[in-house]
Amino acid sequence: MRPAPLKIGCSERVRCDSSGSRTAVGARGVGVDTLVALLLSVGLAWWLPAAALAQGSFDHSYRSYEALLQAHVDVEGRVDYRALQQDGRLPRFIAALAAVTAEELVSWSRAQQVAFLVNAYNAFTLQTIVEAPGLSSIRDLKPDPWEAARWQLSGRAVSLNFIEHTRLRRQFREERVHFVLVCAAIGCPRLARRPLKAAGLDEQLDEAARSFVQDVKRNRVDRGNARLYLSRLFHWYSQDFDRPDEELPTAVAARAGEHAALLRYIFPLLSLSDQRFLEDVKFEVVFSEYDWGLNGR
Repeated sequence: MRPAPLKIGCSERVRCDSSGSRTAVGARGVGVDTLVALLLSVGLAWWLPAAALAQGSFDHSYRSYEALLQAHVDVEGRVDYRALQQDGRLPRFIAALAAVTAEELVSWSRAQQVAFLVNAYNAFTLQTIVEAPGLSSIRDLKPDPWEAARWQLSGRAVSLNFIEHTRLRRQFREERVHFVLVCAAIGCPRLARRPLKAAGLDEQLDEAARSFVQDVKRNRVDRGNARLYLSRLFHWYSQDFDRPDEELPTAVAARAGEHAALLRYIFPLLSLSDQRFLEDVKFEVVFSEYDWGLNGR
């Protein structure tokens, strides 16, 4: 159970006037709301309890969360869960996520909402693993970590599946989230050391898609056996991946068969050398076994 967030109210340390404005006693008249804004502006929002953040603006720069990722995630996307367990910034970030109201969330741009939901999903997954030290796979957890509605988001308890399938896939129809949602397994995309941000969101998602497709640990062209090995993500969510306006090279289209729609999506993301190889040979599409081992280090 996560501790209840601290509350800032009226007390001997915080003075409130009739309008509801709050001023910290002995702070030379600087209001708490002003203090919140100042801390947000310099990237110290992690210092604040959730209730204080609720009175200010959510930090869409994700400075504290980014510092957390930089500290505990390596370039391969492996997480030092033991060190993360000792870092108070993760529960503080989760409290900040929970402080965002439904009204505030829907007032944001599409890019802000998508970035927020992806970052929330990944932070909640990190917290899930932190709470189960010694775990070898997230699939060993009971109850089902994806179905459990245990996370507070926009005023309600939600599950990881709700964030992914209801909000990101169904509401926003954003298939590229498959390349940035990280389920704490080696087979998942690498956990990036930077959170998603609304500014330049499309470019970030495009780069994540290209990086995932060209990551030889997850997808690869086996030239010796003329096989295109793809992550099982592309099999599970094949209906999400299609670009009807994208034309395959004639030779590739002739060999694609039942995978034509999927290849319309994947082919442009392959390296040029892999594209040229697939144009020249008769190849087979194979979906690799998914590695559910923990993405720890």
